[in-house]
Amino acid sequence: MMRRYTQTYHPQDRQAGFTLIELLLYITIVSVLLLGVTSFFGTVMDARVKNKTIAEVNQQGTAAMDYVLQTVRTATSITTPAAAGSGASLTLVVPTAALSPTIINLTGTTLQVKEGAATAVPLTSSDVQITSLTFKNLTRSGTNGLVQVSMTLDYNSTAVDDEYDYQQTFTGSAEVRW
Repeated sequence: MMRRYTQTYHPQDRQAGFTLIELLLYITIVSVLLLGVTSFFGTVMDARVKNKTIAEVNQQGTAAMDYVLQTVRTATSITTPAAAGSGASLTLVVPTAALSPTIINLTGTTLQVKEGAATAVPLTSSDVQITSLTFKNLTRSGTNGLVQVSMTLDYNSTAVDDEYDYQQTFTGSAEVRW
């Protein structure tokens, strides 16, 4: 007599694995998470670039303005622009003969200073460009001299992305103290 074997199904005998639907669900969840992380890091990088752009313009604008105003304060007189006039160049007579005259002007898009016979030295780097520079001589009769300075700095970028676009106008005034 032949013996017949029957196989019964037990849950513990089931092979481990994923169904196609489970696999598609996991792939979808991981894809959404990766997309979110990538988007977050892209936003963080854009913000970082924009902040760097703003900081560069503000730092160079403040440093240049401080230098110009301090130079005016230590000067003995203002040569150009003439009283009640304005111009894109400032010429000062300073107490140190070797540094006189001190000329502050724009060469291209770079602010520069020339002290006496020395060569001109840039006050701003190539990272920024000055798009507007005006010196107004507000000196009145009987006063030492007063100059108002206004300059607009722009971040110098060749990129087309708008996170590199930033412009700031700096305005200040100083009186000759000698």
